[in-house]
Amino acid sequence: MLTRRRPRIDVPAILRLMEVGDYLLPYTIRAVCLLRVADHLTQGPRPVAELARDVGADEPALTKALRYLATRDLFAEVAPGEFGLTPMADLLRADHPYSARDIFLSPVACTRAMEGLDHTLRTGEGAFDAVHGIGMWEHFRGNPTDGAAFDKVMSGVTGMELQAILRATNWSRFGTVVDVGGGNGRFLGDLLARYPTMRGVLFDLPTVVANAPTTLAGAGVADRVRIVPGSFLSDDIPPGGDAYVLKRILYSWHDDVATDVLRRIRAAMADDGRVFILEAGRPSEEETSPLARRMDMLMLTLSAGGARGLDEQRALLAGAGLELVSATPTVMFPVIEARPV
Repeated sequence: MLTRRRPRIDVPAILRLMEVGDYLLPYTIRAVCLLRVADHLTQGPRPVAELARDVGADEPALTKALRYLATRDLFAEVAPGEFGLTPMADLLRADHPYSARDIFLSPVACTRAMEGLDHTLRTGEGAFDAVHGIGMWEHFRGNPTDGAAFDKVMSGVTGMELQAILRATNWSRFGTVVDVGGGNGRFLGDLLARYPTMRGVLFDLPTVVANAPTTLAGAGVADRVRIVPGSFLSDDIPPGGDAYVLKRILYSWHDDVATDVLRRIRAAMADDGRVFILEAGRPSEEETSPLARRMDMLMLTLSAGGARGLDEQRALLAGAGLELVSATPTVMFPVIEARPV
């Protein structure tokens, strides 16, 4: 009797699969961010016993976590039981100018939504809704603590984004910039800090802009920003802006909703105004952009949205009486500029 020969064990493939599918990693990063471990290593490597004492951790448990993270170049064990920062771990400091710490402190409701991804793949519907029985934005309205945490996640890479955005267009030509869905004002504050004569309007939900005065004061621009509470889904868009910014907004919504938002911005703006769409775009099928692919999947999971290609962006703009002026690639995402037809 012939027996079928088993295929050879591809050990590298198995190890790589275990690495790629390691769901423990982001949760361990989250834990050390909550303990602010990186903040306690800014002066150099330290014995784990001292570190555990200062961050309020169990020494053996913290040692296991840091040794595990060191296998991914997050922290380094420079001597037995002594740990220091690596370039990636340095980005987890709360005071780093390009800190990524808040990105790993997403509300648990969002990470739990990933449990429903099989539902999303079967139906195309958002996994958040399937897991929680309620849409993400409605959940945030009823749970302001989660909403504030999500807002911090969204502003977590603003420093890096700003550098890319500043190089993509000449912002000095605008006297007033309206940030639609601008969260706590981090981006608008940083932008105005670069242009002393520019003024701004921050437009977002009342519970979201409640934290904006502190953020704007910290940027030294509070006297140049008008805060307007409201929803870009239903309320009038503030008029009078020379430029309207939608940063990581439209890819959360279906085309009909996104077109309606753009249409109402068009109604509020002057004929020589500009609209900027700042978000990860979907590349052509021949291209590969890990950031765009990730955001495409993430927004599908959270809100049944997704990244759009340039032709899809043109169609949205056309439906709102706008036309594409330019699409400038950056290291973060394309910066799309549009004007009234």
